Amino acid sequence: MTRYAVLGHEVLFGEADAANRCDVCGEAVDEDTGEGHAVPGRALYLWSRGAEERARHDEPPLCPSCAAALGLSALGRWEIEEEEG
Repeated sequence: MTRYAVLGHEVLFGEADAANRCDVCGEAVDEDTGEGHAVPGRALYLWSRGAEERARHDEPPLCPSCAAALGLSALGRWEIEEEEG
């Protein structure tokens, strides 16, 4: 007997508030209030498909802790690249 699962739009494309969730850990991301050190950020994905000339991009939100971790990691890698020449 073959069984099939039927998935709705909510399951396939996430909840309505998925746009306000961190792309790394899934934590809810609040708007930046400008107070304190907990500043949310955004990731940047660039890609192209096949022979497309135009690069596509996406900027999903990041919670403050993931934004800080990714930013510091990128700065560390940049310094290593600069030292190696």
